[in-house]
Amino acid sequence: MRTIIADSSSLILLYKCGAAAVFLNNCCCIIPETVRYELTAGGHIGSDYFSQCIEKKTLTVKRLSNDHEKVKKLHAGENGVIFIYKEGAGEFVLIDDGRGAAYCRDNGIPYINALLAVKILLFSGKISYEESSVMNQWLRKNGRYSRGIIEWAENADSDKLENFLF
Repeated sequence: MRTIIADSSSLILLYKCGAAAVFLNNCCCIIPETVRYELTAGGHIGSDYFSQCIEKKTLTVKRLSNDHEKVKKLHAGENGVIFIYKEGAGEFVLIDDGRGAAYCRDNGIPYINALLAVKILLFSGKISYEESSVMNQWLRKNGRYSRGIIEWAENADSDKLENFLF
């Protein structure tokens, strides 16, 4: 199983488009404690689901020391994700925050977003083309992606994503 470090926004998007269960059942997903708080905050969509994932160990929570390196202009969740990756705990990062993705790109950290996560599930044979289409349509409509990000994801084939396939 692939080991992925994920941010809350990406996991919430996967939950809302219907891909979270398949995604989390096909990888080892690590989240920093700050992301756990964001995912399980009472009254938020998916909070009960993510609490169950943590209880069942589908999501692994990693506690960070208070003095871990922080990147300016990033929120606590994104900082935690990047720190965990730099510690060597995962193969790549799942992140939808624009600044966080830019940091990953600029610092050679392999990363994907929720749009690409759905494509990876399709190319790995974990979901059907029809399921992928419905999920991608929802993400394009609700995910706050730029036209450039959407176009890149639409054109990404299995060769471009081979390092991320399950």
